Amino acid sequence: MKKTFTPFFVLVILLFMFTGCSQSDTVLTGTLSESVDKACSAADFSSVSFTYMQDEYSEEVLMYMYGIEDQAIIDNIEDFVLSQRSGMYAATFAVIQFKSGTDIAVIDSVQTLINDVYVQSLINALMPYDPTQTDLAQNYEFKRFGNSLVLVICEDNAAVFDAISK
Repeated sequence: MKKTFTPFFVLVILLFMFTGCSQSDTVLTGTLSESVDKACSAADFSSVSFTYMQDEYSEEVLMYMYGIEDQAIIDNIEDFVLSQRSGMYAATFAVIQFKSGTDIAVIDSVQTLINDVYVQSLINALMPYDPTQTDLAQNYEFKRFGNSLVLVICEDNAAVFDAISK
């Protein structure tokens, strides 16, 4: 019994170690403004206007464009920068930083809300007019960096994620 238990126990420990070294352990360095600058240097976000948490009407953008209306969720947000859809372009860069200790389920629910409200409405708006921009929107990516959730839609999502993680 001991011989089968020990390899199993070692395997479980290794799985926890590898899970602990995943992308979510990487954190964004610098301010959100610096993250925007890094993203803009890695991809073309010239058609995008950015709204920061401290900007006037920022909660409206958070609520109506991104679908985050629940006050309990909003209370868990420490800071954010969101791109606003401009014309018929899919380009998007958004970072939502959650307070330390925020439950993963809250972050997951925000990701689902953004997907259901922002991303799907973007795809639906672009679909009848521009297949190239529709394809970009359909290739959206979310990644977690510590307590931050990042959404990127552009020609090279990987380049943006790489730039903001340095």
